[in-house]
Amino acid sequence: MAELREALGPDKVGRDLAYAIARRYGVRLGKRLLVPSRVVEAILEGRLEELETPGMGPRGR
Repeated sequence: MAELREALGPDKVGRDLAYAIARRYGVRLGKRLLVPSRVVEAILEGRLEELETPGMGPRGR
């Protein structure tokens, strides 16, 4: 989560929010939560809503 906080700004994103973003938009590999760079870019550009499909959850399920 340190890389996510660094990319988004540690003064803007706390530990709890970083984990919430990772759980919602990330991928779990074993015990690791990975957040795709496209998600980080979407957050920085203010277009996070593009990642969600209408009528479906954030992961497309």
